Order: sequence, then C-alpha cells, then structure tokens
Amino acid sequence: MPRLHHLVAGFGVLGSLGLSVLTGLTVPAAHAAALHPHPSGSTDRVTPGTARVEARAHVSITLFDDRSTIRRVVREYEMPVGTGSGFTVAPDGVVVTATGVVQTEKDPSVYAANKIFAEYFKVKIPADFAEHKLKDPDLNARLRACYPPQGRNSTCSATVTTNVTVFPYADPPAPEGYPAELLHFGSSPGAPAVLKLTKGGEDATLPTVPLGTTLGSGIESVDVAGLPARPSAKAPPKLQTAHLDPPGGRTFKAAEREKLDAFLSGDGEGAAVIDDGKSEVVGLITGGGSSPETLTPVDDVRAALVAAGVTARRGPVDVVYETALASYHNKFYANAIPVFEQVLRLRPDHAVAQDHLRVARANRTAPSGGTTPGAAPARSVTGVSPMLPVAIGVVAAGVAVAIAAPLALRRRRRANAGGDEPPPDAMAGVYVWPSQGTQAMPAAGPAGEGQGTGPAGHTGPPHTGTPHTGAGHAGGGAVAEGGQARFCTQCGMRLGQAHRFCGFCGHPVDR
Repeated sequence: MPRLHHLVAGFGVLGSLGLSVLTGLTVPAAHAAALHPHPSGSTDRVTPGTARVEARAHVSITLFDDRSTIRRVVREYEMPVGTGSGFTVAPDGVVVTATGVVQTEKDPSVYAANKIFAEYFKVKIPADFAEHKLKDPDLNARLRACYPPQGRNSTCSATVTTNVTVFPYADPPAPEGYPAELLHFGSSPGAPAVLKLTKGGEDATLPTVPLGTTLGSGIESVDVAGLPARPSAKAPPKLQTAHLDPPGGRTFKAAEREKLDAFLSGDGEGAAVIDDGKSEVVGLITGGGSSPETLTPVDDVRAALVAAGVTARRGPVDVVYETALASYHNKFYANAIPVFEQVLRLRPDHAVAQDHLRVARANRTAPSGGTTPGAAPARSVTGVSPMLPVAIGVVAAGVAVAIAAPLALRRRRRANAGGDEPPPDAMAGVYVWPSQGTQAMPAAGPAGEGQGTGPAGHTGPPHTGTPHTGAGHAGGGAVAEGGQARFCTQCGMRLGQAHRFCGFCGHPVDR
C-alpha cells in the first residue's frame, strides 16, 4: 500500500497537469505568485449605486450706477462649478462625491462682476474668474469696488447659490436628474462631500453600494467605477483596474498614472474605489493632471457622513438584488430569473438587474439552471479558463480522498479486530463546491443540527453579510436509505452524509 505522502504527491502532479490542460497556459512558478485577482463580477455590487454629479452656480448680482441718477442693474448668471462621479450610500438618496466636484476655488461673484460690467458699461472684460483693470480711472475704481468682498463702498451686491443635480444609473434614465442639497463638504478638493436628494428618494428604493468599514492594510487590487456622462443603458459606468502602492495606502502605482489620468479627466473625480477582495467601496479617487491620483479612504467618508448627520445603509432592493447575483454568477440562471424579476418590481429602472435578467433568460435551460448545452465556456480577460475552479475542486477532492481513505481503512481494521461496529463513512464530513474547492462540513445530527451554508454564491468575491437563497448547501441528508447507499444520478459517485449536492460534480441531490 502506498504511503500517504506518495498519494498526495501524485495528486499534486495530477493537479498541475489538469491546470495546464484546462487553462491552455504554462504559468512559471516565479510568475504564479505574482498573480492577483480582478474577478469577473466583483463590481456588480457597486455599479447599480453609481451616480453622476453636476454642480452649477447661480449668481444674482445688482450693479449700482450713481454717476447722475442712481440706477440699479440686476442680472442673473449661471456657470458650471464641476462635474464628476459619486455613489449612493443610503436608499433615500444620500450620495457621496469629492468636494472638488461641488465646490470651486474660483469665486462665481468675480465672474458675474466681469459679465455685468462689460454688458452695462460696454467695455471689453473677459468673462472669467480673474480680476481685471481698466484704463479709465473712474470705471476701474468702480470695477474694483464691484469685486468681492462686499463693503460699504461696493458698487455691486451678489448672491451665489450652488445647484447640485444627481443622475443615478438607471434605465430609463431621469432626463433632468434629481436636485440635491449639500449637507457637508471638506476643506480640500479631495475631501468627501455628502449630498441628499430633495426629490427622487422618497420611496427609499435607490440602489446603494456596499460601503467598507475601513481601508485595510492588505488591499492592493482595486477597480474604479465612475460615470463620464449622464448614465443610460448606452452609457453605463466606466470601470478601470488599478493597484494601490503600497497596499492599503492612498496612492496608486506610478505605471498606472496615464490610464487613471484619462479616467479622471473624463469626469471620474469622486468615483468609487472597489476592493476586489470583498467587492466593497473602500474610498473615492481624486486628482489627475498636475495633481497626483489619490485615494480618499472610506474612513474619511464615514467621518463625513457622521458630520452630515446621516448613516450609510443598504435597502430592500439591494438585499433582493444580491440574492439574485448569487445564483446568476454560479450560472443557476433559472433560479436567478424570478429574483431579478422581484428586483424590477421593487425598482423598475434598475439597469444592472435588467441586463442580468436578459442574460439569464437567454441562457435558461432547465429549472435547475445552467448554461446552454454544447456552448463553449467563455474565457476570462486574463486568458484563464472558467473551468479552472472546477479543476481545483476535483484535485482538492482527490487529496481529501487520499487522506481520508487510509484513515477510514485503519479504523475499520481496528474496529473489526475488537468486535465493534465499523465507523461511519470517513467521507461524510467533506463536500466539494464546484467553484470553491473542498470544505469541511459536520455530519448531520438531530433536526436543526449539522446544517451548513454554501459559499457566497458567485465567481467573484463573497457577498459578505448578504442573505443568500440561491443554490446553496443545506445539510440534513443521509448516507443510506433503508440500508442502501445513495449515489449521484449525474455522475454515479457515492453521496456523503448530509449532502444536498454531489461531492464530485456539484449536481443537486434528488430526493
């Protein structure tokens, strides 16, 4: 009989060969350790809660002309303050963006003074935010007195109002967006600003993003999600991969500056930064151009929410939507369809749910879900086959058998020598989830005991803290019925105790 370490080594060789065949790639050992995930679907939890933010300043200015008789000249002007991206953190319409998107260092009162002076006195003054001089001493003195700050001798009186409009990602989109009030802003352009919709969030069904607790020191691989234009089905959120350097820091790798600059110049300032490991928002991105690209951590975002007197929270639409994601990313499309339909009953303009529902309906083949028969598995953008997780699961199952079988045989020999009953099946405490590998599971006991839960239910990172009613693992089966062993109807392998899914192929157990 071969020794245990010989069996394990054999399975290791088998695993290496299997991975090479399935991926079609040979990965050198030196490069294998450097690989890190940007998993497909890891941004699906965030994109429904993305938003575009547009801010404009409205200036009402009055010019006083007392040269002969006192005249009051009133003008109204509007000018852009900033445009950028943001994300919704509460279903009643609490939105976070960068302060630089809704506040400008340029004074709109200066712009208005230049405009009204040029129009009324018929002089050439650029319509900009700079203070200018005129050759005429009298007009120059009046122009200087028109600029802020206002005093007793001011020749102008101006009132500035900032109007903020939020465009959530929806289909059909809100053509005019939703008005929002500015609850809190920071002292620098990169600081978080907190907005609250004054219209559009009354029913508290807006999709939100999962907001992380803190920026962990090990976070390196991230995605950035923003909206370079007013969103619609034809203008979805733009995604860009990035890496923090150092991990858990506020800066990005120098080699990625060019692509992040392009992202930020396309109204990406204030966009959500997503941790690929947990699919949670860990901050927002600002900078670009002459300023370095910087991550404002989620710790600062939460502090800004406290200062604004609001709380980040998920809504009922988010709970149902993430339940559907669990089945969708495991390709249990038939299970995902009714849940996505429920999402759209709660929020008919949920753009991502609409798109995923179309895909699920197109790939539905049976109530148990799955993909169209004969369809070739899609390859990921990294060139690694989607069958890789299955290969890992098979190899892990083989290792488990190699470990458990000799132990079980040894126990059975000892028990027979002592006249005792044989021990239970040594494999009863192990199950294999096709996309997650091998996990230990307790044997079933009395009602309510020995029940396990499946993995998070998607090919990307787990949906932490989210209820999961998709195709999961619920314990409570038995090894035999009427003294007969039970076998999988899909692949013929023997079923272990408390298994709802086959430990070899993942097929649901027929009861």
